[in-house]
Amino acid sequence: MPRTQQSCRDGALLSMANVMLLILLLLNCDGMNTSETTSSPESNPVITTKKAASKGQSQVIIEELTILSPQYIELLCNLTDLPNNPLYITGYWTKDGQEIENSEETVNRNNEQYVLKRTFSIQTRDLGNYSCLFREIEAQVTFVLDVPVMKDKRDKPIVSYIGDSVVLQCKLKHTPNTWNWYKANNTEKVFINVTANPLNYKILNNGTITKLTVLNLTEEDSGKYICSAEFDIKPSESYMELKVMSYTEPLKPFIAIVVEVVVLVTLILLWEKCNKPQQNNSSGGENDVYSEQTRKLTHDDSNGFEKNMARQRKLEH
Repeated sequence: MPRTQQSCRDGALLSMANVMLLILLLLNCDGMNTSETTSSPESNPVITTKKAASKGQSQVIIEELTILSPQYIELLCNLTDLPNNPLYITGYWTKDGQEIENSEETVNRNNEQYVLKRTFSIQTRDLGNYSCLFREIEAQVTFVLDVPVMKDKRDKPIVSYIGDSVVLQCKLKHTPNTWNWYKANNTEKVFINVTANPLNYKILNNGTITKLTVLNLTEEDSGKYICSAEFDIKPSESYMELKVMSYTEPLKPFIAIVVEVVVLVTLILLWEKCNKPQQNNSSGGENDVYSEQTRKLTHDDSNGFEKNMARQRKLEH
């Protein structure tokens, strides 16, 4: 029995030691994982460089740059072909026409070139027009930083009729994260929820193209619709106007012309009817005068004939 108890005691101690060793290993592994997760060494940001070259002292260049997400961007202006090739010139940067503080620097000549560059951190509020300028000359380079722009915007409204369906479409050169549609309500944008209104709307997204189908049109569907391409830095939006009319609407100008013609003809007929008795009376009076003149002429002719006959008889006698 003593040997059996000793063996059991040794086995229990060995088991406890193994359990403690396992706990220590788990704690050690957990500590290693925690240190790896919390340690976040700062990495160098990725900087995109955009370069534009200007020749001469009065050239103005505009470069459009598409920005899809927040980033660091280095803008570089390379100026060449300056008269007299001065040793240095003074350059500075502006954003949307306002000079950027502490951006002025001296640009030395290097291989007949003058290079002015600066790195900008671009977030949503930082989008806009960045220009490099020089004090001594009029050369200028402007970088237009913006999300992709939908250029196929409509100036005239889309016309459709009550009860029909209409398809509104937007497209871009770049594929957004997602597409959204809104309907303008005074100064607010109302999100078009297809799930909540399956009988009124259908949306088809295909990469760079989105289509909104408005079903069973009513006059209430008239208004401004907004398609929004969602990017990481900022959405790109386009507007279009929808006008819903009844089928009788195009006939209204024609009906108005017909009514005007009917009224004019009626007035002419009434005027002729009112003036007809007066014309008859005046024509009757003219006939009476003509008859009286004819009777007098006939009477005078007969008197003259009788007098001539009397003279001839006297001569014969």
